[in-house]
Formats: sequence, C-alpha cells, structure tokens
Amino acid sequence: PEPSLEGAGALRADDDGYLQIIDSEALIRLAQENDLILRVEKRPGQYVARGSKLVTVWPGERFEDSLVEELNWAFALGSQRTSVQDLEFTIGQLVEVAVRSLSPGINDPFTAIACIDRLSSAMVRIASRDLPSPFHYDDSGQLRLIRHSADFPELLDAAFDPIRHYGQSSPAVVLRLMEALATIAELVERPEDREALRRHAETLSRGANRDIPENADRQAIDQCHRTLLEDLER
Repeated sequence: PEPSLEGAGALRADDDGYLQIIDSEALIRLAQENDLILRVEKRPGQYVARGSKLVTVWPGERFEDSLVEELNWAFALGSQRTSVQDLEFTIGQLVEVAVRSLSPGINDPFTAIACIDRLSSAMVRIASRDLPSPFHYDDSGQLRLIRHSADFPELLDAAFDPIRHYGQSSPAVVLRLMEALATIAELVERPEDREALRRHAETLSRGANRDIPENADRQAIDQCHRTLLEDLER
C-alpha cells in the first residue's frame, strides 16, 4: 500500500506549462542520496501552474533548499504537450480528428469511424500489457519514488468519451464505438479493465435508447451490447 507520507514537504513548480518529461532515474538518485521518498503529483501532459505542488518530499525535515534546484532539473515544462511520455496526447490527436469530423459543418462520420478503429487497436495493445508499477526502488530495495501513470480505464475515457459525446446521435458512430468495445472486451483480463468497458457500453446503450429514433438502429446496437457483456462475463 502507498505510504501516507505524513509531515512531508512540497516542491512547487517554478514556472507555468505542460509537463513534458519526468526524469525518474534522476529523482531516484536524489532520493537515495538524501534518504527521501518522493511522490510526483503530476504526470506528463498535465498543465502545471507556477506555485502548484509538483512533488511531495518525505520526510519534510530533510527537504533542504539546496535540493529545490536539483529536483526541478528532473522536470521539463513546455508551452505544448508532446508524445514523448504522454500517451494521452497521442490518443487525443486521433480523438480531435474524430470530433472535428463530427461537427455540423463537416458531418463526416466515416472519418470518425476510421479513428475509432485505430483507437480500438491502440486500446487492445494497452490492455494486453502489464501496467508499470507506481513504486520505484533503489538498488537496495528501498522505496524512493512514487509516480502514477495513466491506467487503462483513464486511457479508455480519453479515447472514447469525447467521440461518444459528439457522435451519440449518429447510429453508425455509436454502433462502431460499441463494436470497438466488444473487440477490446475479447482480450482484456484485469477486472478493473472489464469494469471500465462495461461502464462505457452501458453509457452508450443509454444514449442510443435516448437519442437514436430508428428501432432497427437501436436493435443493432443492443445486440452488439449483449455480445460485449457475454464476453466480459466469460
């Protein structure tokens, strides 16, 4: 379990910008040299305001002013997000294309469907990989760094929530979203990933029953929903 880190100090950001890179090896080295545990409070892609907490430093009484500059060197801030350590940014680029294609001025569901297909492939790959542990240790086995990364449910939200929001009245888009979830459901193993897929499917189904007028379209979506639930129960 994650330690409480009571009585910790705080490293606060000395500038504004998007967090682009975190040098975990440098943070572990600094924590080991000064016998500290560090917990990074932001992850790549998040916007950091000057003065906001960037790192929790425990124990606080060992956090000296001389460490501030060294710790800050382990973080790169910039005016824009990048794909170096920010998987959500890469997903967001495809999502942006899909959402723009669904705008009333363009109304191109085929482009949105192509984006959904690519996103489903990405989510299958993510679901099949072991998630990195947030706990990082030095060579002696002492916990030195806690750094959380985006997990599968968060990445699934980033991939499909905006498209569902802007395409929920399009039968073709909703059906392809449900088909994509069903494809991913065949390969997920972790219980929390299954629950995320179930939540997305139920949200899609409710929206289809509310916003899609044709009964045949709703039936096709409902059939795909039932198939997905069967896969999740296996």
